Amino acid sequence: MKKLTEEFIKQLPEELKQKARECRTKEDLYRFIEDNSLELPNEALELVSGGCTSDNNKKEYYCKKHGTKVQTATTYMGIAYYCKECGRALTYGEYESR
Repeated sequence: MKKLTEEFIKQLPEELKQKARECRTKEDLYRFIEDNSLELPNEALELVSGGCTSDNNKKEYYCKKHGTKVQTATTYMGIAYYCKECGRALTYGEYESR
């Protein structure tokens, strides 16, 4: 994960590189990505998301645009939904349960 994270940071604009390197936890990284409207590459998303393992959430979610199954991740704000096709965080209404 450290290698993927560093590759991600190298591609950032200069003014964001130092802030990204200050992230110490997955939650810090998610917050940084959300606060700066960035997209995490698909290969890095799989490694850092950790998924959602709650037994209370048995529904499967799908991206309305691509029709692909959505990756869920626990964040500091709750559960986040990411499109596996493009790696973008989905907002309410951009995914559906089936």
